[in-house]
Amino acid sequence: MNFDIFTYLSSLAFIFIYSRLAIYYAPTVFLYFTNSNSIITRYQEKPRILFHLLGLSFMHLMFSFHQTYESPDISLHLLALIVFTLGVFFCLISWGEKFKSSFSEKAKIKADKGIYNFNLSIPDFQINQLYNEMVRFELIDQEKTLITDFKNVLLQDWNSHSSKIHLKMDGPTCREFFDHLVKTFPNNLMTIKNVFITSGLILRPDGKTYNYNTLKNAPTRSPTSKMHITLTSIFKKLS
Repeated sequence: MNFDIFTYLSSLAFIFIYSRLAIYYAPTVFLYFTNSNSIITRYQEKPRILFHLLGLSFMHLMFSFHQTYESPDISLHLLALIVFTLGVFFCLISWGEKFKSSFSEKAKIKADKGIYNFNLSIPDFQINQLYNEMVRFELIDQEKTLITDFKNVLLQDWNSHSSKIHLKMDGPTCREFFDHLVKTFPNNLMTIKNVFITSGLILRPDGKTYNYNTLKNAPTRSPTSKMHITLTSIFKKLS
């Protein structure tokens, strides 16, 4: 029996891609049926599924062509291999950081529309701990922001209360605080824009809203804030 390197490599590619899809999407399917997955997650997965459908279509077509085409013309088999490789590329590219960050940003923009609640999922004892730590390190104005205000803003509909959070942070520190918050508690609909601009509920020390461009571009201007160690310590306790 002749050894067919194309058949061998394509079989390995199919096994790898289908196994990865099964391992990755099994928990997602379970969460979907338990109604636990967020809107943003669904937005993020659609492009990945589309790329896999496109890539796997190329792979299956070229594999079928290779198995049925009996001509000794090596150029056609080489073309089939190239197209098959392109299909593999389409499947793999959707797992890259560039792809994820691109579609995550689009998903957040879509999720911003019609949202009037941060939908932050955080246990009561942890939100109490977060507030106390922020008071301890003077990251929040305790006189203007009580624990009830803190909870109302983060957990309730924006128009259901009159509470506001008065922070004592500069732009880079705010951005780093936001990044820690959404990473530690990923089940939320929080974006830089709806937290600090759209809601109008989280204010600077002078009582005004933060500048969106300053917060958005903070990581490029200052990779770490002056409160980096403090924030890392606070959220490490919450993880």
